[in-house]
Amino acid sequence: MDPNDTKLLLEETSKNTLEANIEPKTLEVLNKILNTLLSMNNRIAKIETEVEKIEDVKQQLSSVVQRMDHVENNIADLQQHNKEMENSFEGMGQVVEKALEKCELNRNDIEKIEETTMQEKSIIKELQETVLDLKCRSMKNNLVFNGLTYHPSEDCEAKLQDFINRQLGIEYMVTLGNVHRFGKYGRNGARPIVARFVYRKELEHVLKQAYRLKNTNFGINEQFPPEIEIRRRKLYPIFKKEKSLGKQARLVRDKLYINGQLFNPENININPANNDREIINQRTPSTPQHREAANSPPIPPRSKRTRTESDTAEKSR
Repeated sequence: MDPNDTKLLLEETSKNTLEANIEPKTLEVLNKILNTLLSMNNRIAKIETEVEKIEDVKQQLSSVVQRMDHVENNIADLQQHNKEMENSFEGMGQVVEKALEKCELNRNDIEKIEETTMQEKSIIKELQETVLDLKCRSMKNNLVFNGLTYHPSEDCEAKLQDFINRQLGIEYMVTLGNVHRFGKYGRNGARPIVARFVYRKELEHVLKQAYRLKNTNFGINEQFPPEIEIRRRKLYPIFKKEKSLGKQARLVRDKLYINGQLFNPENININPANNDREIINQRTPSTPQHREAANSPPIPPRSKRTRTESDTAEKSR
């Protein structure tokens, strides 16, 4: 029975007892019993309320326990996942160690290759210089003549012999080997003429007479490989400047000597294009008879050369 119903019943019983004609002592006993029952009923109601609260707490604890079980399961899964990750990291660590070992081996191989490459580059450079020296030697007796006009039926050797006689004042016929035009067309549409001198002494004689071509559009210069020409092009402005200062300057192949000392060209920075422009400006036509002739580079001053045994041998041939 519900405690509230029990309470109502007891109150009604107490009322009926009061209305009934009962002896006072009996009525007193009955009232005490009823009060006791009412007190017990109130206590039972409180107990039931507390029990309900306990049930609520129990349900809450049950929910917490379920959640804890879920958390524990998640923790177990995380532990398993962490263990798998640790195993994976261990495997990756081994892979990384192997990769580092391989990199170290590759680094050693690369160092060996670089060392070998440097040696090969040095050898190649020496071979290039050797080939360049051979080219220079093969062109040793060659002179390039600029400014001679072109005719379709021309005889290059005869034209060159006439040029040497008329312009340079050399009356004898120099001994020439191969004579032909080569290279790019000049400003007058004619290519330069290259001539191989049989005797070095005659070549030097021609070069000594080149001063006669000053203020003309003709030019004479020794033939060199393109690599040497580039080096000489950088050195020539310095050669000209030092010469104008009264110093003894000699331009031998691609080496510049100033007062007997070899000049170091590493610190100079000259634009070859600007140098070419300067050379072209120096070749501006100055006489009407040479207006149509092509420009030629200036002739660098040459030092007096001594007669060598090879020149004597060539002369004897």
